[in-house]
Amino acid sequence: MKRLTRCERWAVLGLVLLAWGLRWVALLAVPPGWRDDALINVHSLSGDVLREGPTLYHAGASGHEPLYHGLHALIIGVAGGNAATAIWLTAVCGTLTALLTWAVGRRLFNPLVGLLGGALTAFSFWSLMYSRFGLRHIATPVSLLIALYWGWRLLHDEEARFGAAMGVALASAAGIMTYYAGRLTPALLLAMLPLASPRRGRWRPYLLALVAGLLLAAPMLWAAANTAGGDARMSELAAPLNALLSGDLGPFVEHALTTLGMFHISGDPEWLYNIAGRPVFNLVGALIFLAGILTRLSHLDQANARVLLLWLAAGLAPTFLSIPPSSLGHSIVALPAVYLLLTMPVKAAARRWPRVALPLAALLIVVVAPRDLYDYFVRWPQASMVRFLYRADYRALGDHLEAQPEIGDAVAGSFLYGVWDRVAFENDLQREGLRVRWVNPERALVGRPEAALPLYLSAELHIHPQFQPLFAAAPAIAAPEGMRGLQLALPEPPAEGLQHTAAGERLAASSFAGALALHAAHWQSLPEPGGTGHVAFWWEVRAPLPLPPEELVANPPPPGVYNGPRLKVFAHLRAEDGTIIAGDDGLWMDPYRAQVGDWLWQWHQFALPSDAPPGPYTLSVGLYDPATGERWLLDDGSDALVLPVR
Repeated sequence: MKRLTRCERWAVLGLVLLAWGLRWVALLAVPPGWRDDALINVHSLSGDVLREGPTLYHAGASGHEPLYHGLHALIIGVAGGNAATAIWLTAVCGTLTALLTWAVGRRLFNPLVGLLGGALTAFSFWSLMYSRFGLRHIATPVSLLIALYWGWRLLHDEEARFGAAMGVALASAAGIMTYYAGRLTPALLLAMLPLASPRRGRWRPYLLALVAGLLLAAPMLWAAANTAGGDARMSELAAPLNALLSGDLGPFVEHALTTLGMFHISGDPEWLYNIAGRPVFNLVGALIFLAGILTRLSHLDQANARVLLLWLAAGLAPTFLSIPPSSLGHSIVALPAVYLLLTMPVKAAARRWPRVALPLAALLIVVVAPRDLYDYFVRWPQASMVRFLYRADYRALGDHLEAQPEIGDAVAGSFLYGVWDRVAFENDLQREGLRVRWVNPERALVGRPEAALPLYLSAELHIHPQFQPLFAAAPAIAAPEGMRGLQLALPEPPAEGLQHTAAGERLAASSFAGALALHAAHWQSLPEPGGTGHVAFWWEVRAPLPLPPEELVANPPPPGVYNGPRLKVFAHLRAEDGTIIAGDDGLWMDPYRAQVGDWLWQWHQFALPSDAPPGPYTLSVGLYDPATGERWLLDDGSDALVLPVR
């Protein structure tokens, strides 16, 4: 293999700078906010490593391999959890993918193929997508490329021996221990052996290297097989494979055909990782890619052509066997092979007409780069579904409140009323002393009767009908684009309606756990058989709520680990004999951000069956921890207020 010329060295340096720059530019604008998976990686999986030390396998989030999260934990431990540290490792991996695509393309073919393939990878929407938020997928091509590079050298270079074997072993193990698609690495390398036309006797150290890689990864594979819920994600996605194993070819054929069309007809359908349905290439790019495949099929007598086509097929195989078809994430192993194949027509033309090599390479860049850069940096982040899925409103809200230091208290409307919405917001927040409450306005509001608080609502949120008149009368305030801002004070409880216990005592005379007091209950419509009753509660936060320490648990959680709210209101409608005939439990706010002096106005509803006994009814109201079932007690030791319905 020829040594690098000075020109090629400068070109490689330019490639690295290009790839690195594209993975950092407009960091807080694209993606437009935080996605659950990235937050879970930072705070739960990598966070678990920081809190508890390394593990062989993460049972949370349907099963995760340990290598990426161990490395990510080191970065977060040094620099903290923020937007930069969340993507630093993936940006490195994306840059290395471009660089290693050059190295492998150069080794298998020539410097032009390597540089052009690396540049196309650097520009590609596909690589940019997975390089710019904190998911482990983009680390998989890195380990595969390293394994292929050293594997090819071990099979073909006269001087390559122990060092190359070590590279194959370590990279194979790394692929297995990074992402489940990385388990293809040793299988692909094994299948490559008879196709690569190796030097005589080289198959022995090559196979030993693969065995060594499997042995290095064996503890993790054992842990995954013996962890409750281990590899759950694979079983969740493997519907076509399960159908195939049961003798039904239909889903497999359908997924295979759909996936083969991802380059020119319709690509990944998920807005999370694509402009839904966007094919990898435009028409011109797809034709060049097809021509690249045909040129390699016409050179099957060459080992590099056979290996490249095998690589493409192996990389696409997971999308044949899992849902959704055409997934850019599940086929991440194929990414470098796709862009190397795209260079093949240029290679073929340059061989006949050397002077056209650079113009053709530039033309190919023009075919790919403008479309992919525009789609990724402009079209994708502006899509309403992407902004919703990535919580763009809450990043914008953080920027808005950062610029207004006079605001110390605020309320944010949230469908999830806390946890990951709040974590997404607080991850970007730099200002201390800002107290933001989180509430779902479909059923509840948080505020103060004596002082109006700024309330910010996303456009997607639905509002309870009883809140609409209050919102219509509230003064509007400045809010981020796509959000609605109001200066809102909660109304006093109505004078009419139920505000006393059956014994005639004031509801607010006692509080649950000395912290949360029910001031009023008001029926907007009384319950009756076959109908629905609606009741409003007004609660006051009198003291810090005695909640257990908050834990950010991966979603889905490990088997047997609770991952729900730690406080709810129970409201049970009972017949005269004490039988519960309807119930509606919920809090619809984040109790961990409630402040002393806050009021909570919430609505409960009770749909009665038509055969429900007629009244009179009573209503039992209390608070409990859904994780343990433990109820909060009133000052008198009871665990519920029993209110007549009238």
